[in-house]
Amino acid sequence: MAKRIVDLEIAHRLLGGGPVTLIVTRYRGRANVMAASWLTPISMSPPLVAIAVHRDCLTHDFLDRTGEFTVNVPGRDLMERVRDAGMLSGHDVDDKFEEIGLEMEAAEAISVPVVVGCLASLECSVLDAYEAGDDHTLFVAEVVAAQAEEEAFDDTWLLADPETKPLHHLGGHAYAVLDQLISAELGAEAS
Repeated sequence: MAKRIVDLEIAHRLLGGGPVTLIVTRYRGRANVMAASWLTPISMSPPLVAIAVHRDCLTHDFLDRTGEFTVNVPGRDLMERVRDAGMLSGHDVDDKFEEIGLEMEAAEAISVPVVVGCLASLECSVLDAYEAGDDHTLFVAEVVAAQAEEEAFDDTWLLADPETKPLHHLGGHAYAVLDQLISAELGAEAS
């Protein structure tokens, strides 16, 4: 199999493919939402995640001020809204949720809302922040609560129903959903 050179400006896409998320922040009663794929778990105990946010984003400003956010995992039915959340800046509109057609509801443990219709959500409290690269900040946060749709998740994503598969961002305007669950333990497809 032949290999090709990958332009370094898109090399990060080689590590992509994880679920795209909708990050919600709130400051002084105003909620903001952005699409984000640059998020990763970094510890199981305590449960920690890290998210990279560009300093020009309204999300960055709200994170600096409040230290709380929710991570929301959408399914394929929200693909256009995810795209719009990634393309529209919260600096340019008063209510980004209304502008792109998303609804929110109260979270369980923090004051920042979750996105209605997502397959899962994690409620996070920022512990630390680090400057990184081209004007990004890496926020490290503890997950203080998490919920998932029973039909979509049971210790792992179930993938049985096309409507309950998490949406994955591959880069640019390319998205995907996982096709099948396989098990290394069994060496065969899981049912």
